Amino acid sequence: MPRIDANVATQIGDQSRPYQALRESQLQAAEARRSEQTANEPRELTPASAEELKATAERLRQVIEVATGRQLDFTLNERFREVIVRISDRKSGEILKEIPSKELIKLRERLNDLIGMFIDERA
Repeated sequence: MPRIDANVATQIGDQSRPYQALRESQLQAAEARRSEQTANEPRELTPASAEELKATAERLRQVIEVATGRQLDFTLNERFREVIVRISDRKSGEILKEIPSKELIKLRERLNDLIGMFIDERA
């Protein structure tokens, strides 16, 4: 009689395995959807303090200099209150890249001046 019970248990197990596999795949799919939704949700960004920005810029500058041999400088454009990044060769001092470029900064200044003139003339 124990032999029959083992056979019955095996048959029941064989019948329940597809259901268990289906249920596990459904749970995995649901978990993947939840994690995808949370990853796509916009995260609330908190403003960084000036000290945090300076510390981050300094760490970035050190990493870039060690990794590439280039010098990274951060300055603040007082008129527009934006950061200007300059990448230069450490040996020669030649500026390789400036973000935003000098041309773009000059264009922005001219556009602001023109907008100011236009508004002043209409008023």
